[in-house]
Amino acid sequence: MEEVERQRKKLMFQCRHRGTKELDLVLGPFADANLPTMNADELRILSAFLSEIDPDIYDWLSGRETLPDHLRSPVTDRLVAFGKLRLSGIGEA
Repeated sequence: MEEVERQRKKLMFQCRHRGTKELDLVLGPFADANLPTMNADELRILSAFLSEIDPDIYDWLSGRETLPDHLRSPVTDRLVAFGKLRLSGIGEA
């Protein structure tokens, strides 16, 4: 179980420190809400998603582009839905 906790901490850092404010505002809250209950397979899926380049991640989360089939899973589908909701409010106010 120690390895799973180490992976959670690594992913939490990656979600909160992407290098772009928009991705930090999506991935950080998603990680806060979901990482504590993710199992090892779900963590692996999220890790693969986060290994992609930021412009692609932003396009998927904003709905500009469709998530590629090789990254589709219940975890990434949930993340994309969360991202679309969060990013729709950025820049408004």
